[in-house]
Amino acid sequence: MKPRTQQCNALTDAEAPPSERMTLAGLASRPMVLTLLAPAGDAYRWNFQLPATDGIRREARIRSRSRLTVSHWGGDVDVAARVAGELADNGARHGRPFSDGSVSLRLIVLPETGELLVQVDDAAPTFPGFEAAVRGGPESGLGLVQRQGVKLDWYVLQEGGDVVGKTVQAVVSGCWDEAA
Repeated sequence: MKPRTQQCNALTDAEAPPSERMTLAGLASRPMVLTLLAPAGDAYRWNFQLPATDGIRREARIRSRSRLTVSHWGGDVDVAARVAGELADNGARHGRPFSDGSVSLRLIVLPETGELLVQVDDAAPTFPGFEAAVRGGPESGLGLVQRQGVKLDWYVLQEGGDVVGKTVQAVVSGCWDEAA
């Protein structure tokens, strides 16, 4: 079986083959498959406010999977969706929701590497026991995330110089290895 491969560099519209350019000419007269292309020089970026409820893990997974699939992101969408779900659930359960009862989920595809940043913000400014949580057993959400081969970190979230919470971030690889 031939291994899966993926090109990691997004093409601009001008660089795309004529059959894949996003033009309006001929759309009404013939069916056409359009390839979604990242804007030149920009990463894909999605922001979600998710209610900090028992369904947050599922909601984060669905939203992540749909956005990454439609954008043709070059990494493992299932892994990325699992990571987003676990981080969002962790923020809702162990962090503190913002005053509106939500936590924030951001997905950012870096154009230079194709990596995906999964970031979750909550209103708790500290993360006691972060290292232990990352090394946690099978029941630990962050332990599960770490075993997906992602890089995890957290930092204090500030707005206008005021501490408003924290961000937990995972970096998910964006490309399949050609030789894999």
